[in-house]
Amino acid sequence: MGEKFNLIKYHTNFCDNLSAYAYSEILSQKTGIKCYYENNTISRNMLEKQMSHLDLELNFLSINRVKEISKKANELNNIYLNKKISKKHSHYINTGMFNINDISYLSNEIINKLQFKNTDFLINHDILEEISTTNSIGIYIDKNDDIDFDFINRALKRLNKYIKQPKVFIFSSNSKLKNQDLYLNYKIINIDDFKEEFTLLKSCKHKIILNTKNSYSEGFWAAVFNQKEYCLNVYDKKIKVKRKLKNWIGV
Repeated sequence: MGEKFNLIKYHTNFCDNLSAYAYSEILSQKTGIKCYYENNTISRNMLEKQMSHLDLELNFLSINRVKEISKKANELNNIYLNKKISKKHSHYINTGMFNINDISYLSNEIINKLQFKNTDFLINHDILEEISTTNSIGIYIDKNDDIDFDFINRALKRLNKYIKQPKVFIFSSNSKLKNQDLYLNYKIINIDDFKEEFTLLKSCKHKIILNTKNSYSEGFWAAVFNQKEYCLNVYDKKIKVKRKLKNWIGV
């Protein structure tokens, strides 16, 4: 193997790992440089367990090899794909949040790779039926995040203009939600299995994506995986989106 490679950072969050892998695939296609994870036993086992229901090729590189070469790598904390990326250097993909501006680089091939091969882990079929048969709005709120209720209410007001009889599903175990009044009535869904929780979230017809460290990726990927003509995705307008995206609304 030559000196050039893309090194992918591990993340504890499933959807942050989706973001890192997606960027690695895009960079590989643009540069022809193969992507690797450091062959750290604990991190590798965690990643392989998370990705077990996805059809991905995960490549690993020895720790000594990583230490030898990573010093020469260009670190890409923020990836701007519209700029030319050098094919002469290795890159360290140190990001777990996929930029909305980079959606156009997500090919159908990459999106399909990142979706579950099956849903044999699904238990709460009654919740899925309720989500599927209503004008459902899905929101993911991580238990560790502060909640911007003002943004959520503005997003709900905007969606209420376009959606008849909306039904709001909040996926969260965040204690700050207790007895909180929102613009629309909501149901809290608290499920331990992240695969089932994410499947139900992405099944919601419309999404509100929170601009927070631990919640953003779930909302973003749930929206990407369910981009139908009638699906609306609301994001925080503090995220500067350079071009208008169909069915994506900044508030």
